[in-house]
Amino acid sequence: MSGEKSKSSGEYGEKITKGFLKLIGWDNAFSGKDIPCIHKDIHKSAEGTPRHKHGVDFIVKYECPLVSRLQRDVLISVKHREGYPKTSNGIISEFKSYLKDIAEATECYPSHELFKERVGTSKKKDFSNVIMWFDSINGEENKGIISEIQGFRNSDDVNYKTVYLVDNKKANFLYSSIKYVESRDINFYFFYPDTGYNMDTTERTHQGHILPVQYINSPIQLFKLIENSGDSLIITTEDSYTLEYLERLLQLARLITESWAAKIIIAFPDYNDYAYGEDVKKSLARIKDSNFSQRVFIDKYGSFDFRNMGGTQNEV
Repeated sequence: MSGEKSKSSGEYGEKITKGFLKLIGWDNAFSGKDIPCIHKDIHKSAEGTPRHKHGVDFIVKYECPLVSRLQRDVLISVKHREGYPKTSNGIISEFKSYLKDIAEATECYPSHELFKERVGTSKKKDFSNVIMWFDSINGEENKGIISEIQGFRNSDDVNYKTVYLVDNKKANFLYSSIKYVESRDINFYFFYPDTGYNMDTTERTHQGHILPVQYINSPIQLFKLIENSGDSLIITTEDSYTLEYLERLLQLARLITESWAAKIIIAFPDYNDYAYGEDVKKSLARIKDSNFSQRVFIDKYGSFDFRNMGGTQNEV
């Protein structure tokens, strides 16, 4: 890829990411930040020369709704390419280079002015990294590579914090889920379950407009709608429908809602009422708590292409 084309691809990836961050409530992100390197003797460039700075595409700071009084700082690296590597070894090799870059940037993050800024009433601080690695090839909006790197070894002894990888499949699932929820109520909330770490009664909230980084590549997303007719829980899942999986999600929904939800919607990417409707009815009929089962509805959410958030290429 030529230098000009590479620059255009990178800018396009950043445009997609800006739209994505706004969608998940991270729209206060600081973009294009250079972090001074304070470990020049350790952090080397590809040519082996000492680094003077680390480039980070976005930095997000928010008060974590899952852990009381905790500020979460998230350093985000964006990679937009014309296709993922063709082999598992190629994917792992490229991912390890991305991981090294963002890990070293995080090690030097305390030297940046943003590090000192506090959010809300937080008393503690923790860091996370997100690598957004997108493939621009037409028809590959649901391409996933996370499974290719799950068993990789940290042979370079990179000192990294918690790192979340968002590939096309994860980004498109989140994007499609939110578009589905917005079609029901544009004023939706992300739902925050009890974690055991967010029990501060003065700060506790069960819903908000910020998606916690811990859920950014989860295969299940939880949403809450607050309406005059009653509150609703919506569960979307990236995995295909099976009756066994549905029954597991029903147990989750029952645990989460207890008695507050007037409606519970579970949406799959491939649900077909004609094919599965009778099995669903039988499963719901077996639930002894009819008050719960009568509030459950199974649906299908549509698939979109999250990369459209970048606009057209000639707009870059």
